[in-house]
Amino acid sequence: MRPDLTREMWQAATTDAADRLCLPDIDQRALRGLKFNEALPERLATATLAARLADLDGAHDALADRVRFTAGPPGR
Repeated sequence: MRPDLTREMWQAATTDAADRLCLPDIDQRALRGLKFNEALPERLATATLAARLADLDGAHDALADRVRFTAGPPGR
């Protein structure tokens, strides 16, 4: 983490983060690597890969976890 990150900065950044989660962008190379890529419409293939790569439940859980800020030695 950034050494200058404060509790207030963290709270401001994560307050509505769960509402802003979205599926990842899919690289064209990943689409070409699909087993049946020529049989699938590109939009369906993109949606399928994005859904497989995303861990929205895990992200929601991580954002709901409690966070503890501790101070380390100066300069580290």
